[in-house]
Amino acid sequence: MVLDMFRYEGVEVVVSYFPVWEMFFSMHVLSNPEHHLTRRKWVEAKEKSYPDLIKEIRDLGEVTDSWILIIDSEKWSEIRQMEIVEMLHFFRNKNIYQWNEWVKRSVGKEMSVKERNRILDIVEKYYKCVFKNEEMILRPYLVRILQEEKEKCLKEGLWNWCGNVHSRLKIKQDTIVYKKNQEYGFEKKALNKIFITASTFVHPHLWMCNCSREIEVVKSVIVEPIQMDIPEDLVNVFKALGDKTRLKIVKLLLQEVHTTQELAKEIQVSEAAVSKHLKIMWEAGLVRKTKKGVYMEYEFKTEMIDFVPYKFYETMAN
Repeated sequence: MVLDMFRYEGVEVVVSYFPVWEMFFSMHVLSNPEHHLTRRKWVEAKEKSYPDLIKEIRDLGEVTDSWILIIDSEKWSEIRQMEIVEMLHFFRNKNIYQWNEWVKRSVGKEMSVKERNRILDIVEKYYKCVFKNEEMILRPYLVRILQEEKEKCLKEGLWNWCGNVHSRLKIKQDTIVYKKNQEYGFEKKALNKIFITASTFVHPHLWMCNCSREIEVVKSVIVEPIQMDIPEDLVNVFKALGDKTRLKIVKLLLQEVHTTQELAKEIQVSEAAVSKHLKIMWEAGLVRKTKKGVYMEYEFKTEMIDFVPYKFYETMAN
């Protein structure tokens, strides 16, 4: 939904409200509530009113990349301005090969027709039962916020406005720099278009969607008091890593997959002790396990090497 457009130093600025984006990010919040403390009361209300639906959303969190599989797609720009019902119709009419082209970057694997249909069924159910009424309230509110932000942008200048969106977004003389698990940058002169939008669910994330000479800058709108709690899963990760034996296990698993028996032999402790350590690491999300015959093989999730410092920085900096 385009609200306004203007040009700034050769860049086309599009002020927009994205209902599809806001819905999927609300599902992301429901899937990972411990990371979104400014939406705690909202999550608790939905858990109380729709316990079975929320469980289904969380059960699919891993296979949907915590429900950002559509909005993080390289093809996102094709549906950016769609209404939610229009988006659902769009994907219902896609075959499984077209669907997998959409989601492969986020999900990292191809889905079956059954998996795809289950995801779309849950999205449609969530929209009809929960988000349709929610969006009736959010839309006029965010439209008003975006109109105010547009005026600030015109008054302050586009780059000054962008620099105030998030603490990890920095505007330099010729580049836009943002930090996630690593530092990224865009040359200002290479940009054709910037979309300005707002969300009540994005905090504390910095969202910078880059689609071929276009970027999206999402302004966080706080609707609940910020809680000072630390996400429990982050605490569990540091607890799991805060042990010398478990760090030895991490070092070995980074080299190759190991069974419990092999790890016990390498670090010279009992198999029972290794199993206890692996259980703690698995519950913290640091390892994955696969049964091979009578043995269980463990491997370290290499993505956690980037994820842990990123989540630590994100939590402490906001």
